[in-house]
Amino acid sequence: MKIAWLFAGAAALAGCSINGRQPFTAWGKQGVSMLDYRTDAGQCALIAVTYDKNLNDANNAGGVSGQNSTAPAQAPTGSTVASGTMPGMGGTVATSSAILAGGSNRDAGNVDIANRAAMQQQSREMQAQRARNDALKFCLANRGYTEFALTREQRTQLETLPQGSDQRREYLYRLGTDPQVLASQAVAQPPGS
Repeated sequence: MKIAWLFAGAAALAGCSINGRQPFTAWGKQGVSMLDYRTDAGQCALIAVTYDKNLNDANNAGGVSGQNSTAPAQAPTGSTVASGTMPGMGGTVATSSAILAGGSNRDAGNVDIANRAAMQQQSREMQAQRARNDALKFCLANRGYTEFALTREQRTQLETLPQGSDQRREYLYRLGTDPQVLASQAVAQPPGS
């Protein structure tokens, strides 16, 4: 997984990020040598890969961090009992749907907990991925690089060059060191980034 992030980070500088919600972008810096360009890409990718924003939820039991964590009452058969008051009955009784919930549906509470834990894990992974992307962008920006959007013509040309090839790296390097490209195609960065 970390190897994939290393390659993805290097591709963010030497390639374009492909995301349906964002334009294809690359990073460049006027006057940078090819050696420095590739070195910075590798170092920033390594920083992003090893970035840990402490999203491991070490204080959570069972993978669920406590949202809606009250366990439902269990009937003697193990089925979930939903309690409520019925007019004229004087007290709390189990509703008919809870009584019928025994048998094959008796573990529905466990499925709900497992689903919530899985959704929470997926959310943590997405947060971690965003944090690594932010770390990569922060590193590149701190080294003086500018993110720029590729035009349709530039994307078309890029698609003709094989992934990982020297021709592709050279093409992106030429674009990324062109002052006119950097000035006219720069992606506006949000404040504080």
